[in-house]
Amino acid sequence: MKLSILKGHAVLWAILTGAFALVLTNSAFNLLLPYFVQHYDISTTAGGWIIVLYMLAMTLTMPMASLIVDRLGRKQTYMLGICLYGIFSIIGALFHAYFEVLLIVRFMHGVAAGLMIPLSLVLLFDYYGMEVRGRITGAWGMLLMLAPTAGPTLGGFIIEYGRLEYLFWLNVPFAVFSLILCGSYIQVYLPARRKRWHLSSMVLLIGGIGALSLGLQLYASPIVGSGVPWSLMAVGIALLIRFIQTENRRKEPLIRYQLLRRNRVFPLTVLISTIQDCVMFGVIFALPLLFQDVFHMSPALSGALFIPLSICTSLFMWIGGSLMDRGRSLQFIAWGTALVAFSIVSFAFLPLNTSLIILVMLMACRGMGVGLSGMSISALGLQALSEEDMHEGSALSV
Repeated sequence: MKLSILKGHAVLWAILTGAFALVLTNSAFNLLLPYFVQHYDISTTAGGWIIVLYMLAMTLTMPMASLIVDRLGRKQTYMLGICLYGIFSIIGALFHAYFEVLLIVRFMHGVAAGLMIPLSLVLLFDYYGMEVRGRITGAWGMLLMLAPTAGPTLGGFIIEYGRLEYLFWLNVPFAVFSLILCGSYIQVYLPARRKRWHLSSMVLLIGGIGALSLGLQLYASPIVGSGVPWSLMAVGIALLIRFIQTENRRKEPLIRYQLLRRNRVFPLTVLISTIQDCVMFGVIFALPLLFQDVFHMSPALSGALFIPLSICTSLFMWIGGSLMDRGRSLQFIAWGTALVAFSIVSFAFLPLNTSLIILVMLMACRGMGVGLSGMSISALGLQALSEEDMHEGSALSV
């Protein structure tokens, strides 16, 4: 019976295993920022590039994922992301002593994430029907949240008692297992081959995102004048606006921004997801520094504080998905958003003598909110689109 259940949900396990490895490593790296600053003898600003390059590469790759899917198909594109993740994990394990190599590896991990994340839910929705998609989304998110639990905790213990390369080697079996399952169980999708590669659009996109990201990163640097970051951000925004204008005139644009006009549900979910993601990435960057530099906790204890966050996120993702499938009121999404806001604001006003139990309760509160609102919003937005537009809608929403 157990074997038949596992085989019946092989597609879920195939997608989950690859995504699990992505989140596992990324959550561990976010916690280890103070360690990298000390280990490589670099500034906090320079160390921040370990996180920024991952997000930059992911942001650059997601818009191009639709073009790659158009050429290779959904299954092959997802498997390409897994291969990149596994190969550069091996490179990171072998050459982790060099900070420059670490930056390259993180960038390529971001490229892999940019290919895999927009397709993960889409491939699941291709396999599972409308009547169970809420629960499948909840189960996917529930199991996936084991990675943020294990990632920071594992990262903290590896640094305190082990070696950094183990963090890279750990990704390899996940990548191999996911690759085998994807190749065996996910159906082949014939590529549409409708889109064309336009160099001008690529220059505008890469230049816009690059200038905007560099401006945001230099904003906190004490050695750069305030005018430089603002100028870079202005240039980045102008280039991205020009990119959208150029693409909207094409018959087959790189990203179909027209999807935002077709119904009221999808653009609303994109707006909410964007706000949530901005807050989430900011908190991911700030909390490890808060725990270790302000409250003077060890990396292992800081990582352990993410356990209640992940447990509550997992549980309430399942609850939110079940409520969606039952056709219940969607007010739980608003309550989830309110819980996230409350927990983040509370962290800003904590005194130095705050007890550990208060920190645990706030992390759990944030997990409840993320679980109720995060994946439910994405699932609602994707279900408002046609099947053929889902992968492009996913790139817009994430």
